[in-house]
Amino acid sequence: MKRVWLLLYSFVFISFTANATQITLDKHFKHLVNIPFEYSLQPFTAEQAKLTSNQQWQQLSEQSLNLGLTNQAVWLRLQLVNAENSELPILLSIDNPLLDKVAVYHYFKQNRLLFKEIGDVLPLNNRQINTESLLVKLTLPPASQSTLLLRVESLDGVRVPLSLWQHDEYLKDKSKFNLMYGLLVGFILSLAVTCLVMFGFSRKRYFALSGSILITLWLLLIYLYGFGYRYFHPSLPSLQQLAVPSMLILTTCLFKLLFEQLRLPTKTALQPLHKWSNWLLFISLFFIWLLPTNIMLYYSLIAPVLIMLLHITALGIDIKQQRTQPLSALLCSMLMFLTAQIYLIIVVFDIYDFNTRGLPFVYVSFLICSLSLSFATIKHFLIERDAQVTDQQCKIAQSEAQDALLQERLALQEQARLDLEANIEERTFELQVTLRELEDKNRALEQINMEDPLTQIKNRRYFDKKLVMDLRRSRREQTPLSVVMLDIDHFKSINDTYGHLIGDQTIRAVADIIKSHLKRPLDEVARYGGEEFVILLPNTILGGAVEIAEKIRQAIMDATITVANTQIKFTISAGVYSAIAEDIHNPGLFTDCADKALYHAKQSGRNRVVSFPILD
Repeated sequence: MKRVWLLLYSFVFISFTANATQITLDKHFKHLVNIPFEYSLQPFTAEQAKLTSNQQWQQLSEQSLNLGLTNQAVWLRLQLVNAENSELPILLSIDNPLLDKVAVYHYFKQNRLLFKEIGDVLPLNNRQINTESLLVKLTLPPASQSTLLLRVESLDGVRVPLSLWQHDEYLKDKSKFNLMYGLLVGFILSLAVTCLVMFGFSRKRYFALSGSILITLWLLLIYLYGFGYRYFHPSLPSLQQLAVPSMLILTTCLFKLLFEQLRLPTKTALQPLHKWSNWLLFISLFFIWLLPTNIMLYYSLIAPVLIMLLHITALGIDIKQQRTQPLSALLCSMLMFLTAQIYLIIVVFDIYDFNTRGLPFVYVSFLICSLSLSFATIKHFLIERDAQVTDQQCKIAQSEAQDALLQERLALQEQARLDLEANIEERTFELQVTLRELEDKNRALEQINMEDPLTQIKNRRYFDKKLVMDLRRSRREQTPLSVVMLDIDHFKSINDTYGHLIGDQTIRAVADIIKSHLKRPLDEVARYGGEEFVILLPNTILGGAVEIAEKIRQAIMDATITVANTQIKFTISAGVYSAIAEDIHNPGLFTDCADKALYHAKQSGRNRVVSFPILD
């Protein structure tokens, strides 16, 4: 019955919504991207926009609205139909965090259900959800159709991609995006910190410039996706209008300074123009805030592109004279940044509709730009260091030659002393050879001492050293370390029944089966003592260690040892412990916990794998 009333209501409601784009939603709705809507550039009020006829609206479907730079406010209209008999909460996402102001009106039966103004010129606390995205929470009445009107104002480009989301689905999608975005900005920031640390150690100016460029790229990503507005100055939205233009200009200028540090010491006809144009661009950074917003946007997008083209031309001339890896990598970095600038111009000025959300091309361009930039500076540092080493070696060689001449002049006067020194050097050399041979033999003996003679696997002594090394790696890299203790069940009965020779063959068979299940080079197995073995599994979580132990247990249970026409079957028990090392001075913690788990496995009936902590 309610659906019949919904149809009647729709017929009445059409008197002021005309043929506005309808979107039908139900409880199975998850999300809609690039939703169709109507738009108008007429100077409506909210009431006029609600009641106006279809002739003054233009249809837009299957893409986002991009009107480029315009001083006009644009109205968007769409009709939401709730096909359920209960209220339906949804999220409206305006997937462009750089819009100045968006007024959202939600009408039902000529009653306004919601009015909200959001945008990056308004304080963050104006938003229903304190997030960098422009989100509006809507509640659709049961079995109804309602009209949604949006009034968008943005002097720096009207690009309005809309999407509708179910709350949980939006959180899932946002979590995935935040993960990828966090990895990118975290990687770029780590590169910047690395360059600045290298500057602190080496005092090379190009490291400081490279780190500064990476920080500006990081800030550009932060502001392009709205995070700067959210975290840096939520109460000062006016800074949002200056951040992106300033970063574009500053990054362009810093590329020139870095280029001067990495280039060859040659002069070209383009150098004076290159130098002064870059200085003028940098000085303009302090005055662009005096310009009107639209003029400032034109300038901050076009001027850096022209200067960047000049940078690339000058760099190309240098590479033509003498190609080097640092300059080639710097050229790649400049080209990727220039490509990102041109992409932003195309999007903002609506030259071509890429029909994309989230500016993914900028995302990828900045990543390649950062990698190339870091490679350029590090490679230049290595080339400089190699040149310094070569120069030092030449100086040492010259000094040695002068010493040789001096020794020849004094040879007649100090022949006896030289003979004595020669004899001493000969004896010293013989002693060094002897010591080297002794060291080699000691090393071979130590290698023998690290292996168990029966099973040909590592022994307890080696395991103790390896455990300390893996603990340090685990704490340093914050990766889990797993220890598996294994023991042959009823081994005394095997010795008593079949003899010690067969018992030794049983131990060797267990060692061979364990080795066959360890695939990674860092995994290690050692004979811990008697019939007990221990496995070290670096960078392995508890579940993976338990799975390996279980496979070994199953393989041993299925194996049969045949000695003198006698078939022997046996089982093992295993205890597993896994954790990220915190105290490297207490290596016994891992073996003790694994041993407790092994003891519990023995007490619980043997032939099983138990992990620590033990869950009863």
